[in-house]
Amino acid sequence: MAIQCPTVAYTTQQIWIKPGHRLYRYFQASCQNAKNMHNMVNFFIRQVYTGLTSEKALHPLQTEVLETIHRNLDKMNNQQRKAYQGRLAKEKTKPVDQQKKVTCHLFQAPTRERPYVHYNFLNSLFLIIKQPDYLALPTQSSQWVMKTVFQNWKSFYASLKDYKLHPEKYKARPHIPNYCRSLEKEVLFTNQDCVIKASKYLKFPKTKDRLNIGKLGGSGKRMQVRVIPKYGRYVVELVFRREEVNQSKPSPTGTIMALDLGITNLVSGVTNTGATPFLIKGNRIKSINHYYNKRVAHYRAILRHGKAPKEGAHTSRRLERLHQIRYRKLKDLFHKASHTIVNLA
Repeated sequence: MAIQCPTVAYTTQQIWIKPGHRLYRYFQASCQNAKNMHNMVNFFIRQVYTGLTSEKALHPLQTEVLETIHRNLDKMNNQQRKAYQGRLAKEKTKPVDQQKKVTCHLFQAPTRERPYVHYNFLNSLFLIIKQPDYLALPTQSSQWVMKTVFQNWKSFYASLKDYKLHPEKYKARPHIPNYCRSLEKEVLFTNQDCVIKASKYLKFPKTKDRLNIGKLGGSGKRMQVRVIPKYGRYVVELVFRREEVNQSKPSPTGTIMALDLGITNLVSGVTNTGATPFLIKGNRIKSINHYYNKRVAHYRAILRHGKAPKEGAHTSRRLERLHQIRYRKLKDLFHKASHTIVNLA
């Protein structure tokens, strides 16, 4: 008897936006705003942490951030109380046996004993002070950028804690997360900010222009849209969620495929079913990389001729074009290899 089991699959579709596209400037501004937001969040966390952990006198930027926090702390807590009263009133409308316990979490200013600010604290502060970089993006996009920065700091705290216990494992003390030096960063739009119109047009927030996505509008339930700056262009990634019903028999137990990844042979595979072992050659990939490295070295030597390390440009349109061609060729080959392996399995 065949077994019907619904499975959830996530698919990603890409659309490349070139210079001259009507939405190119919009994506450029969004990615620049994401970078500014990333650095602003990092700035506040860094000033609080360094200002309260250092024995030296506070410098002006640290003083400014700490004063901003203390000046707006009462307003932040008033917002917390209002939210608490709203949740409490909502719970009282429910039957007694379905009511949940509601608590009011008030914020406390960071101290030398706890020189940290957490996500909810900084998100509330930015809303109160109407931070320009926070408001430049849709709220959920700004909050996503903020969460990525806090994830970096969470990793830093974990590394620092481990360093204090096992310093021999590290070459040096872990450094606090740095600022983003690139001009742009990836930005994410949720399915509440991006909507599909007429099953083929993607509507972005804060613009009247729409992106024609054609048949992709019917690919499933859209979860999110990512805009990634890459090689002077923008990759719009649409993530869809689909539920599929598989009609299949249970696979025999003990059936195994083993894969060995390499360079000359990209993949060597064997199964215990008696099927012929297979190889996927890596010569084409090695050839693409060899040509790429040779041309990059040539053009970079021309670009950097007679210049000091910190003088002049380090990239050009021709180099960016080389990066893009290599990326697409390798992506195509790896997708074909993975497709072949899945079909064999």
